[in-house]
Amino acid sequence: MAEQVQPVSNGMGSHAMWGYSPGFSLLDYLPIDAKKKAETNILLIGPADLRHLFETLPMMAQHAGKLNVYIWEDTLECVVRHMILFKIATDQSASVEARFQTFLETFGNIEVHKKTSTTIQAIAQRIYKEISKDSEHVAPFFDLSLLKFKERDHVEEILSFLRKGKTLDVKLFWTNRTRHYLGSRYDAMENIVDWDYHMHMKYYAPIIHKLHYKRWRVKGIVVERQGKCTEPNCTLASFIEARHRKRGPVQVHGFWSDIVVSPYISFGVHTTEIKFYERAQNQYKKHSVDICEHNLKKLFGSIAPCNMVETIDGDVIEVLNEEKTECKVDPASAEPRTLEKSSSSGKIDCKNEFQNRKTSNNPNRSEQVNVRFLTGELKKMVLKKSRYEKLFDLVFVSQAHAHDCMSKDLNHVASEGSVVIAETVKYLPVKLQQKKLYVEKLRQLGRESEWKSIDEMNIKAMERFSFPMPGEDRGHAPADESKSEKGKRTKEEMESHPECMFPFVFFKVNS
Repeated sequence: MAEQVQPVSNGMGSHAMWGYSPGFSLLDYLPIDAKKKAETNILLIGPADLRHLFETLPMMAQHAGKLNVYIWEDTLECVVRHMILFKIATDQSASVEARFQTFLETFGNIEVHKKTSTTIQAIAQRIYKEISKDSEHVAPFFDLSLLKFKERDHVEEILSFLRKGKTLDVKLFWTNRTRHYLGSRYDAMENIVDWDYHMHMKYYAPIIHKLHYKRWRVKGIVVERQGKCTEPNCTLASFIEARHRKRGPVQVHGFWSDIVVSPYISFGVHTTEIKFYERAQNQYKKHSVDICEHNLKKLFGSIAPCNMVETIDGDVIEVLNEEKTECKVDPASAEPRTLEKSSSSGKIDCKNEFQNRKTSNNPNRSEQVNVRFLTGELKKMVLKKSRYEKLFDLVFVSQAHAHDCMSKDLNHVASEGSVVIAETVKYLPVKLQQKKLYVEKLRQLGRESEWKSIDEMNIKAMERFSFPMPGEDRGHAPADESKSEKGKRTKEEMESHPECMFPFVFFKVNS
């Protein structure tokens, strides 16, 4: 008897460490009345990364009031990972190029370079010291006050583990997950990956290169620059509950995240620059890694600008007053040292210059933005809490937790006229009909919760998160009988359009 194929949900794992939809500015979908408030409150349920926050921060200059973002995650390892990745992104002592390369490795690789591993340990050490002094706040605007004391202790334990740089056999973790998911098909893994790419990935993200997707599925490596990655990425490790046949319930440490979708979706599929979708000989000239670097460079440059450029020798060149000066950075402290200038003026205090420019280029957003972390049982700790009654003007729900909160329980915390954004399964490797059924199920849950579906925003989001595709690619549009056979769509594509292309489904809470 043939072995049953595992569902996609098993391959996605228990703990999401990256998102399954592109990022957007939270301010774009705020109700008009909420934009006029002195304080705006937003709830993100299981976003798995900070892509929406990164897109929102550059737009805060257009928002007059204060923004309170509540992020609920089902695991504290993901909370710690959020803080570490944000510290990497906003470290102005490093060039933007160095930051997005370190960020991409930490974000999606199971193994990283030695330099990246040292950076993770240094940042974990820095956050650990901050929490030791103040257990409720982490610079620049992270708030841990809503976590229980035992949860804060667990955060310290995670940071202590990361700052010590303990060795993990992440290759074994990845292999075990893959073997369990594929079963007896493991020996034919390359063929299965090739099938998944051409039958699923090409439908919704053809910009992701086949070789990159195959490398990630086989080795767990998203980007690999300047040599081979050899150090384990401990930020991806987490605990799950299991049962030992002799000892009973136990906590198992390992990699329990996605092994089928890929981390490219969050930052590497969509961009406003049309040049990234140019084609030659029916092939894209660019790929998802190029889009990741472009998007992150643009975001990091807006959030924490820096004029420092890293040389091949590992030194950092910083431009001050239109003159090139050399400044070496200590990776452990991530702060510039005193530098020498070739002019007759002698030495310059690079640290003071750095701090002055840091203040002028990166205004203090802690007064305008506050990010508060939540965890625990979703309904008990969030949806039914009296302190959150009618508080949130915008709610984002990831596809992994829609079944838990897409109900009337959400009406308790959503204010009147607020917007609920439900993530779909557009970017998951499932059939087109299943994607349409999922959208219909979300609409059904919205009707049962007495919400109004905003069809106009659904279409606009579909148009926004799409990109030029040639006629021979599967665009999920109904077939035009006047076109050649090559341009016609299958019956499945015709029946599934346009719901299968919705990245999000929008609702308005009436009461």
